[in-house]
Amino acid sequence: MIRFTQAVRFPLVSFLFLLLSRVTLGQISYDFALSPGPQVVDIQGQPLAYPFAGGLTAPQWSPIDFDNDGDEDLFCFERDGNQLLMFERTAAGWAFRPDWAAGWPEMANWALLRDYDCDGLPDLFTGFQNAVYVHRNLGGPGANFEEVAGPLLASWDFGSGPSDLPVVVLSIDKPAIVDMDGDGDLDIITFTETSTTLYAFKGNIACGLDFTCTNRCYGMVSEGAEDNTLFYGEAFECDFNVANPGLVSEEETDRAMDMAAESRTGLHAGGALTLLELDGSGRPDLLMSDRVYPTIAALLMEASPSGLDSVAFVDMAFPSLLSHSGPADSVNCEAFPAGYPLDEDGDGDMDLVFSPNTTIEADDDRGVRLWHNVGTADAPEWAFVTDNWIQYGMIDVGRNAIPSFADLNGDGLMDFLVGNKERYEGIGNTPTALAWYRNVGTPESPSFAAVDMDAIDFGLNGIESAHPTTGDLDGDGDLDLIVGDELGLLHRYENTAGPGADPTWVLAELGMADDANATVDVGQFATPQLIDFNLDGLLDLVVGEKNGVLNLYLNTGSASAPEWSWATDNLGGIVVDNIFGINGYSVPCLFVDGAGCHMYVAGETGQIQDFGLWPAGSSDWGQALTEANASLAAGADIGTRAAATLADLNNDGLPELAVGVNTGGVRFFQGTGTHVAENVHLPPSSAILQVSPQPARPGQALRLTIPGGEYEMSGTFGAWTLHDAQGRKINHGEWPAGQSECTISAPMNSGIFVITVSAGDVASSSGQNTTGTASKGVPVAKHIVIAP
Repeated sequence: MIRFTQAVRFPLVSFLFLLLSRVTLGQISYDFALSPGPQVVDIQGQPLAYPFAGGLTAPQWSPIDFDNDGDEDLFCFERDGNQLLMFERTAAGWAFRPDWAAGWPEMANWALLRDYDCDGLPDLFTGFQNAVYVHRNLGGPGANFEEVAGPLLASWDFGSGPSDLPVVVLSIDKPAIVDMDGDGDLDIITFTETSTTLYAFKGNIACGLDFTCTNRCYGMVSEGAEDNTLFYGEAFECDFNVANPGLVSEEETDRAMDMAAESRTGLHAGGALTLLELDGSGRPDLLMSDRVYPTIAALLMEASPSGLDSVAFVDMAFPSLLSHSGPADSVNCEAFPAGYPLDEDGDGDMDLVFSPNTTIEADDDRGVRLWHNVGTADAPEWAFVTDNWIQYGMIDVGRNAIPSFADLNGDGLMDFLVGNKERYEGIGNTPTALAWYRNVGTPESPSFAAVDMDAIDFGLNGIESAHPTTGDLDGDGDLDLIVGDELGLLHRYENTAGPGADPTWVLAELGMADDANATVDVGQFATPQLIDFNLDGLLDLVVGEKNGVLNLYLNTGSASAPEWSWATDNLGGIVVDNIFGINGYSVPCLFVDGAGCHMYVAGETGQIQDFGLWPAGSSDWGQALTEANASLAAGADIGTRAAATLADLNNDGLPELAVGVNTGGVRFFQGTGTHVAENVHLPPSSAILQVSPQPARPGQALRLTIPGGEYEMSGTFGAWTLHDAQGRKINHGEWPAGQSECTISAPMNSGIFVITVSAGDVASSSGQNTTGTASKGVPVAKHIVIAP
C-alpha cells in the first residue's frame, strides 16, 4: 500500500512536454477561418480596401447578385492557381467577402457565370481538358450548384451526318457565351483547334443546353497563323466548315467553301473572345485578343447576304477608332487582354474590365484595366478609369508572396514582412523585393502600415526569389535577417539599428557557410525558418526547397555566434504534396507553443500540411511523421506556391495564419480554436490518475479516479486544475475529502487538455519525498481528449 504525505506540484509546461511526448504525432492542431484580415495602410498612408484578398494576375470577372439584395455583386475567378474571390457591392464600394467563396464547384482554366435556364440565377460555365463543364445554380443561401453537363455536348455535322461531340474550348482560351440572337438561349463562340477561325455553337432550346455547331468560320474572319493579322471580306479563307453553316442554303455553303484558296495552318498560343454590342446595331460585336499582343481588336459585325454574321469593320487597338474619351486611346495589358462586360458603376449600361488571360510576362501588380461607358447602351463612349481596378486595394508584391511575422522594432507588437519571387517591370526586369509593414495597432487589435516596399536592394548581389526569416543572431537584442534564394543558397544580413529601432539590414555573409566552412546549398528555392527546433535555447535553421523536403541545420555555436551543423535533409520524412508529381516547393512554417513544435509545412498546392508535434526530446531527425487529414487552409482555394507564417496577433492564445500565394498577395486566417486530429493515437492510461470516458464529448461529465486498493488516500487530496494545450487555466476545483473519485465537467470545446491533481498530504510508502512522480514513475496529471 502506498501512502503520500507531501504536496505534489509541478510546472505545467513540464507536464505538457512529458505527457504530450507520450502521444503519437498529429494529435492536436489549430483551427482557422479565412478572414478579410486586419487593416493595412499603404505607403501613401491610404487604407487598403481588401489587403488580404491575395493579389491578382489573370482574373476573370462576372456579375452575380449573390446576397439577393437586388444589385449585382462581383465574382472573380483567378486562373493563376484557380482561386475564387467574391466582392459585395455596397454603398461604400466593393467589399471583400471571403466567406462567399465557400462551397463552389471546382473550376479550372476559365470560369464565367451565365444564366442558361432563365431562372434569374447565373449558372457556372468552366473549362476542363479543352471542354466545357456546366453547373446549375440551385439558389442560396450560399453557393449551391449541381453539375448538369460534363462535358457540354453539341451536334456536329461535317457532311456525313450529325454526331454529338464536346464543345471545344482550348484551355488557354476564353470563350464568349451570350444569347447572340435574342431567342432565349445561350450561344457560344470559341476558337477552333488551330486558333485561326471561330466555332459558333448555337443554342436550340430556350432555357436549355441543346447546342449545334453551326459554323467553323464564324464572322467570316480568320486570324493569321503567325501573327494577329485578321483576314475578312475578300481576304477571308475557310477551307473546312461544318455542313450547311449558319443553317443557310447549300449553294451559299458551297460558295463560302470555295473561297478557300489554300489551307492556313499553325497554332497560336491562345485567344480570348467577348461578345457585346459596340455600335447600337442590335447585333453583338466581337472583342478578340491574342496571347502575344497587348491590345485587343474590336470586330463590328453585320449580317451578310447569306445570313451569316460577317465582320464589317475592325479596330485593331480598341477603342482607338471608336468613340472614346479620357486619358487613353486603347487597351494595353502588356500581354493577352481579355474583356469582361459588367455594370461596374451601376448606371445601367455595360462597362468593360480587361485583365491578362495569362500569367507569363503580365503586369502582375497593375494588370486590371477598367473602362467606363460614359455614353449610352446604344451609343457607347469608352473612357479609361484605372489600370489596377480592385487590385489597388490589395497587398500585391508581384509573384509568390512570402509573409513573415516578427517584432521588428521591439515594441511588443508583431510586424509584417513580405518577400517575393519577382515583380514584373518589363521583359527581363523582374526584381526581388522585401516590403515591411509596421504594426500600429494594439496587442489585442493589430493594424499595419507600410514602411518600406524595397527594404533591401537584392539586385546588388544578384539575389532572386528572396525568402526572409528573422532572429537575433548576434545577441545584440535586435532582429537580424537570413534570406534564401532561387539557387538554394542562404545570405545573412546584420541589423545595425540596435534594440527598439526600425531595422537597418546590412549584408554580412553572402552565401552562408556551415560549421565545416562549406557553403549551405539545399538545391533550388531555399526557404529558411529560424526556430529553436531542439529547444536548447539557440535558433536553428529549418530550410525547405524545390524538391519538397526539409533540411535541418542545428546551431551548435552560441546565441551570439551561431554555427550551423547539418543534421538531415529529410526532416520528419516530410515530402509535401505537389501539382505535377515533380517538385513541391516546401516552405516550413513551424510553430512552437506549450505543447511543443507543430510541424506545419506549406507548398506548391497552396495548402499548409500538418504533420503533428515533433516528439519532445527526439533526435531521430528522419523518423516518418504522420500527416493529419486536413490542411490548416482546408477547403480554401487560395492559390498555389503557398508560404505561411503564424503568430498570435490579438493576444488570445491562438495563432493567426498568413499565407502568401503565387498571385503576389497574402490571404489571412483568423485563429479560432483547436481540434483533435483524426489520426490521434493515445497511450494507455497512467495508473495514478484515471479519467473516463475518454475521449469525451464537449460538456460531458468526466470521472477522475485514484484507483482504490492500490493507493490509499490520507486526508484531503487537494485540488484539480484543467489547462488547455497552450497552458491557459480554464477550470479548477477541490477534490472531495477522503474520496478516491471526483466528477467534473469536460470543456465545451474540443482539443487536448491537461488535468493536474495537487495533493494536500501525500508521501510515498518509503517515506521519500517525490518530485513529480509516484513510486511507479507516473506524473500526478493526465491528458484528456475532448472530441467533436
